[in-house]
Amino acid sequence: MRDKLSKLGKGPLEKYARFVSHHAIVVLAIFLLFTVFTGYQASLMETTGTSQKAWLPEDVEVINTFDLIADQFAGSFATSTIVVETEPRYAKSDEIRDVRDPEVLRYVDLLAERAKLVYGVVGAKSAADVVKGENEGRIPPSLRSVKSLLEHNEMATQRISNYISDDYSLTVVRLNLLEDIDAGEVVEELREVIKIDKPPGVEVELSGDPVQKVTLQELAGETMGTTSLVSFALIILILIIIFASIKYGLIPLLTIVFGLIWAYGTLVLAGFEITPQTSGVMAMIMGIGIDFGIQVTKRFRYELKSQKREDAMVDTLKNVFYPMCITTLAAVIGFKCLALGQLPVMADMGTMMATGVLFCMVAVLTVVPAILVLFEREKGNKNDRRSLVDMFHARAIQIFY
Repeated sequence: MRDKLSKLGKGPLEKYARFVSHHAIVVLAIFLLFTVFTGYQASLMETTGTSQKAWLPEDVEVINTFDLIADQFAGSFATSTIVVETEPRYAKSDEIRDVRDPEVLRYVDLLAERAKLVYGVVGAKSAADVVKGENEGRIPPSLRSVKSLLEHNEMATQRISNYISDDYSLTVVRLNLLEDIDAGEVVEELREVIKIDKPPGVEVELSGDPVQKVTLQELAGETMGTTSLVSFALIILILIIIFASIKYGLIPLLTIVFGLIWAYGTLVLAGFEITPQTSGVMAMIMGIGIDFGIQVTKRFRYELKSQKREDAMVDTLKNVFYPMCITTLAAVIGFKCLALGQLPVMADMGTMMATGVLFCMVAVLTVVPAILVLFEREKGNKNDRRSLVDMFHARAIQIFY
């Protein structure tokens, strides 16, 4: 087996290693073009929300039943709520302290009517509907009138309890939404709805399934950006300490930079979307990919002690190629095994991690070696020029003295 690997190392692998070492600029040009293409695709990727339905496989009976009922009763499975709460700031003021106040009832009635204008909202109900239903379609002019109306009607009192809390400090507008709507657009429009002028001492917020989905999506995007930035900064610090060099500390980072760009661009082309559940994949890929960059850089510096730059890189690639391929293969197989379960989200995570690790390996065997050679060649040219100056200086001394 070793003889076969040795022959292979002297054949295609050595030719490839020499091509990368002696044609570093060509290699960089090719992969920079690929980076521009995949980078543009990666920029199109957005974090999307997921529902509980998305966690389950399509052939599960509960999903089939869900789809069947949703087709027959559109809008009955997505709900949202506008919450209106009294929050007076001063003890003695004209701020509202009871949501049965006609001013609040007129406000929630206006919110419901405005919400009905939003595409996807198929129904909006509030305490104002109950009061108007018991008072010939009108809201009484005073709080005392509202209390009197409700006290003499037990049915109305029970119905209004679905919209008003026991301590009369909170009331809600219940919205029914179509299931297949764009949650982001609906929530954005509902946020505009609740911006209308409100009574003094009253606060208003949104809640419900679409709002939670959009909020989770926004937080996932922020979390992914924060964790990636912190991880990247810590990796830079650790690498600079390990290599005691800014240059050698930064070059291994190109493994994860290029690997992530290529992976995410390819995933976009394949139709993948980032969800709150898969947003942490980037940090995992960075943790595995940076190890590849460290291996190549350390091995190159070791080979550089006894060889020229190009030859040092040839031996570096020949020595790290097989271990790196085996590590990548094991990681890809392990991550893809997540697809053996019945949860689509886990399968997507496995595919994303496998793709990221694979492209990190490609980056560390192409871009990183080319850049290492180019940087060392520039340094070597300076050393050669310095040696040439010293030689002429020594010759001049011999001539004159």
